[in-house]
Amino acid sequence: MNQRLATFNRILKIREDSRKDEQAILASERSEEREVLANLVRLENERAQAISDFSSTAGTKAVSATELWFQRQFIDAINTDIVHGKNDLADVQNRIQATEARLVEKHKDVKIMETFIDKLKAADFQEQLGIEQNELDDVATMQYSRKGEI
Repeated sequence: MNQRLATFNRILKIREDSRKDEQAILASERSEEREVLANLVRLENERAQAISDFSSTAGTKAVSATELWFQRQFIDAINTDIVHGKNDLADVQNRIQATEARLVEKHKDVKIMETFIDKLKAADFQEQLGIEQNELDDVATMQYSRKGEI
């Protein structure tokens, strides 16, 4: 029984390590998500500033068409970066969802194995109690039979 418990404890350890690996992956993905969100906020602020600069430049000064065109291209480049950032965010969020699903499954596997090991330990304990009781009964029977012989 002890060998069996040791085997299942090794299996439990492997499953717990696997769960820890998934938790580390999830933490990494969440960190990446925060970075992408921070980048998106920065790009949104940059775009707002560029639009503000564009509108103030176009309205107050005599500006060449080329300068306006470059400012507009800068705003378009920021918009393209924002679109790519949103796509990156969607990818990261999809990976997070997949990792969370795997983590839930690994957590269930660990709980199932813990429950099984607990049941094995309880059965082993009951078996040991039964063996002890039988030994005590044998000792009592032997002592009873000796008293009867005297």
